[in-house]
Amino acid sequence: MKTKIINSLMAITLALFIAGCANNSSVYNYSNDNKILYLGKNNENIVPINLTNPIIKYYNSFACNVNSYTLSDQNKEYGRLFIEYIDLSRNCEWTGLPSGFFESNVKSELKLSSLETVEEFDISSYSFKTYRVNNDSYLSIIYLYGGNTDRFILDYNGKLYNKLLKSFKPDYKSNIHFQKRFLGNYDDSLVRKNIINHYFEREFIMDSRIGINISL
Repeated sequence: MKTKIINSLMAITLALFIAGCANNSSVYNYSNDNKILYLGKNNENIVPINLTNPIIKYYNSFACNVNSYTLSDQNKEYGRLFIEYIDLSRNCEWTGLPSGFFESNVKSELKLSSLETVEEFDISSYSFKTYRVNNDSYLSIIYLYGGNTDRFILDYNGKLYNKLLKSFKPDYKSNIHFQKRFLGNYDDSLVRKNIINHYFEREFIMDSRIGINISL
């Protein structure tokens, strides 16, 4: 009897582990060679986005990341898109919520008086949010997180947002798809501003030889 219980517990643990791995298998991959961005729930549900004329700017912040960038594209199919890709080193950590930092910076840089969430879906490691801007128009953000990497997609027209969300949630129907969209030109970087705003930093390290904490 005891053996059966142990085997059952092991089977449950394995099932939970597999399920957890499946939830963390969301896809984000950009190839600068063919200018295609791949997004999706998993490898069997991929949405390829052909970028029209992507403009990439690379950023680094001392020892915390060396592989981060922003990407802007005036896309023929989806309209204006902006992406920030942040890959932190293992010995660095965010000092708050990455999505909150990004939203606050968008509001500040675009000089918005209000940014109200009107729709939000958290599926797998994706977060879909649409905002009412200045009580007048709408703006969508797709946030993809996992491991030490955070990716923010600012979608002005909402077309990519709708297509990608429907690949996760086939019964999704937008109530604001034909509403007025906010047209702006956000072109900033959390990584570039980190030296001033301290969005992320190196973890404290204890040096046993001299007994002090070191933080860079």
